[in-house]
Amino acid sequence: MSLSQIPGIGPISGKTLISHCGSAEAVFKEKKRVLEKIPGIGSMGAAAIRQEQGAYIAEKELSFIEKEGVRVLPYTSPEYPIRLKQILDSPLLLFVRGNTELNPMRTCAIVGTRKNTPEGALTTRSIVSGLKQHNCHIISGLAFGIDIVAHKTAVDEQIPTVAVVAHGLDMVYPLRHKAVADKMMASGGAIVSELFSGTPLHPDLFPRRNRIVAGMSDAVVVIESMIRGGSMITAQIAHSYDRDVFAVPGKPGDKMSEGCNYLIKNLKAGLCENAGDVARGMNWDIGCVKKTNVQTSMLFDLSPEEKLIMDCLKGKAKHADELLLSTGLPMSRLTLLLLEMEMKQMVSSLPGKMYRNIAFG
Repeated sequence: MSLSQIPGIGPISGKTLISHCGSAEAVFKEKKRVLEKIPGIGSMGAAAIRQEQGAYIAEKELSFIEKEGVRVLPYTSPEYPIRLKQILDSPLLLFVRGNTELNPMRTCAIVGTRKNTPEGALTTRSIVSGLKQHNCHIISGLAFGIDIVAHKTAVDEQIPTVAVVAHGLDMVYPLRHKAVADKMMASGGAIVSELFSGTPLHPDLFPRRNRIVAGMSDAVVVIESMIRGGSMITAQIAHSYDRDVFAVPGKPGDKMSEGCNYLIKNLKAGLCENAGDVARGMNWDIGCVKKTNVQTSMLFDLSPEEKLIMDCLKGKAKHADELLLSTGLPMSRLTLLLLEMEMKQMVSSLPGKMYRNIAFG
């Protein structure tokens, strides 16, 4: 935690340091002259690290998380969201309230205006409810408007939902949504933040939050948005991350639909009227195809890496560490491939980091 609080050390330079030194702890033990030569650090960064300027803040935060039962997930943790880990500027660590799985099979972010219309709320409820059959977790930002409608609907439908917030986990903003946040955590959801407790609210923190929403999601659906606003920032970030973006269209000239229509018109989002459009766009509806047909098509579509994993899994289930040794793939690459293959219904994950081949036996 100390590393993330050093002035001038952000997510990218922090990961560079850990990569060169081997661990966050090793960074603080490294000699200054060695730190200075690491790309992006220099003499000022090395001096700040040697002074351990973030240690006091980290110790204070440790006391808070132990008292409040908050989970801390460094980006090296196997529980850290795999999708987010692939993003260059993903946080060095996340704070989590709630015990939900942050690496589910499918995730979809629902974002939109803070001043939604009744029609926008109805569309949001319909899309969230429709995604339940696709085992899709819902992600949003706990804000007024479309965000809170999405969270409430997910709770009502018993769909795990995650709120990414722009403040520390010592508070809930807006306070009016605390009851919903409590229900989310009680029903398998979570509240997630990269910020330490006591961090004051600031407008600049919301765009930072939005990159996490986009990074944790397979798809982002925008429902009612003006041409400028937080949901448009999330959509643009998601597009830059090569995530699939969908937008619900509106009438020409309607202020509340300008953003959605802009995204569709400029080919930055697919047109979405219901959950089925999202499922088809993401190929989440392929489960209705007979297994024999899926097996036949997969046999010819396997990448060399996927074939290597499938060959290793023939006959019996294996632990992730066994696959790591057998395939020789880097852990980050193996983890991403296993997640993708689980989504394609090629493998299934079992308790204890075990995996088995379900497509070809």
